[in-house]
Amino acid sequence: MASGLVVVLGVFLLFDAGARGSWDVFWATAGPVTAIVWALWVLTVRPAVRLDDDALTVVNPLRTTRVPWVAVTDVRLRWQIVVQTADGRSVTCRGGPSIRGSRPLSRGELSAAHEPVELRTIRQRWRARRAAGAPDGDVRRGWDRLAVVTGGAVAVLLAVSVVALAV
Repeated sequence: MASGLVVVLGVFLLFDAGARGSWDVFWATAGPVTAIVWALWVLTVRPAVRLDDDALTVVNPLRTTRVPWVAVTDVRLRWQIVVQTADGRSVTCRGGPSIRGSRPLSRGELSAAHEPVELRTIRQRWRARRAAGAPDGDVRRGWDRLAVVTGGAVAVLLAVSVVALAV
């Protein structure tokens, strides 16, 4: 919620500067405001966990990992969902649910950590699909092109803002 307010306020201030004809203020602040909006988008909106019949796709800030179900050896919850792969690596799902705290089992007993529905869904899909197998069992890791390209554009806009401040 707070990040959404920051985005709305930053965009409003940029439009206000442009509407008033304060182009020096607009170009000096466009880079920093855009960088803040991009960082909020990459860190809070872009991360995701996608399931399909063949694989689990984890979109983290700047990186994407596609793990076929046959390559998954374990799915557990630490601070966030962690997927263990057959090659011994682990993939932390930044876009997945995190530990939300604990709740008492019943009056007078110790509390137990809450298991998110999303974790159960991933485990159920993994158990159902791992036996079916898949032709491609390789884990594919790569840069998240959309986030990296937009980050490059933001870097150019930051350079323009620095030049506008120097002039």
